Amino acid sequence: MNKSLFTLVKQSRTDNNSLKIVIDLFSPKIHRSLQQTKKQFREDLSQELKIKIVDCTRNYDVDKTPGYFQMLDLLERKGMQNYDEEDKEL
Repeated sequence: MNKSLFTLVKQSRTDNNSLKIVIDLFSPKIHRSLQQTKKQFREDLSQELKIKIVDCTRNYDVDKTPGYFQMLDLLERKGMQNYDEEDKEL
């Protein structure tokens, strides 16, 4: 069963298998990004990036993440316009 990243992050606080899946999901991007660094630094940098993913995943509070419409309301309250309104002015 394919779980969403949102679900995996939420479960990763208590489930190491979910955390491993999150790291595995980001591994191709890490690998591609490491091609821009010197070979002697790649292994250390890879480990540091994975540690950062673990840290961010474990400390991220998914319950406080706003939904789509909540985010639109938040942006409106802050005075930001959405793209539709900007397009109409052009």
